[in-house]
Amino acid sequence: MDRPLDPDDIRRTKLRRIGLTVAVGVGLVAALAGATRLMRPSVARVSLRTAVVERGPVAASVSASGTVVPEVEHVLSSPIDARVVRVLRTAGAVLAKGEAIVELDSSESALALARLERSLSLKANQADRTRLQLASTLAGLDAQIEIKKLQLATFESSVARNRKLFREGLTSEEVLKQSELDEARARVELRQLDASKRIAERQTAVETEGLALETATVRQERDDARKVLDQAAARADVAGVLTFVVTEEGARVRKGDVLARVADLSTFRVDATTSDVHATRIAKGLAAEVLIGDTRLSGTVSRVHPSIQNGVMSFTVSLAEPSRTLLRPNLRVDVVVSTGGQANALRVKRGAFVNGDGTPQVFVLTGGRLVRTPIQLGVTGRDFVEVVGGLREGDEVVLSSLAGYEHLKEIRIR
Repeated sequence: MDRPLDPDDIRRTKLRRIGLTVAVGVGLVAALAGATRLMRPSVARVSLRTAVVERGPVAASVSASGTVVPEVEHVLSSPIDARVVRVLRTAGAVLAKGEAIVELDSSESALALARLERSLSLKANQADRTRLQLASTLAGLDAQIEIKKLQLATFESSVARNRKLFREGLTSEEVLKQSELDEARARVELRQLDASKRIAERQTAVETEGLALETATVRQERDDARKVLDQAAARADVAGVLTFVVTEEGARVRKGDVLARVADLSTFRVDATTSDVHATRIAKGLAAEVLIGDTRLSGTVSRVHPSIQNGVMSFTVSLAEPSRTLLRPNLRVDVVVSTGGQANALRVKRGAFVNGDGTPQVFVLTGGRLVRTPIQLGVTGRDFVEVVGGLREGDEVVLSSLAGYEHLKEIRIR
């Protein structure tokens, strides 16, 4: 028959059951807490690049992209309408001053020069004939003047003799008046010959000057044609590198078309572009830096192009050291133009948050975690940005990018 259970056994059994239930519950709670901790987003401290908010100067700047180009580039244009006979050198060739680059068909220029040479000879012959003709005219007038002077002397002698005879009653008054008329007519004719001589001399001078001008004009045209003929083989004006040359032999080129470009690679400049939103901040004379890898070259904005195309403005930077060996044609570089700034501002080093859209957000290190904090920025410089609001001096902020965590308010640091 059954015996009743001992009350102590019953109590001990109940306690074991309660203890087991509590232990299982505590285990489940601990496991759930551990899983939650493991699932919470975190980042490694060693992967973060941070900076401390401090006070100091902030230099405002504008970033731009640039291209290194030769400071001096000579353009060789076609002097005539011609055909390319031969391309003597290719792009990239190192040229000496005076070295031929392109040979043009110069047959038409040679014919034009020959025509001008003939015209110049005809002008010279015409000038000689004109001078001889005018010299002959002057010689004839001189002879007539001498003869007329002799006639006048004869008439003067006759008048003097007839006056004496008239006083002595040995000749009539009619004879005396006739001799006086002859003398007067001879004087008038002599004056007329003198005037004709002066007119002939002036005419000689005018025609001679006109022929001289015509001859000089033809001579200048001849010299220009000879110069054009000499330029039929396009030659380098300076020693340098051929950066461009026409490539199609037999192609027709018009007068003024570019045949080649020769760059002097001893000095360089930088042609830069940036968004037109900075158009009012970029001005001639501003200090600039050109970044080539880890090297910084100082310079000055020397020219701002007035036109803006497709939302892009262009400007030129003259380098303080335009002959540095690391400069190469068409090398892509970064350009930073200093446009002002603040002398003593709350600042922090530039980070990934500077280039974001909308209100800037940074993560601030606080007690082993990162707290997302909205901030307001002021002047943006090359190395630092001004903090207008949202941060205090001494705050440590993350500079590196935390893409994928922007939606989180906090991130655990491990």
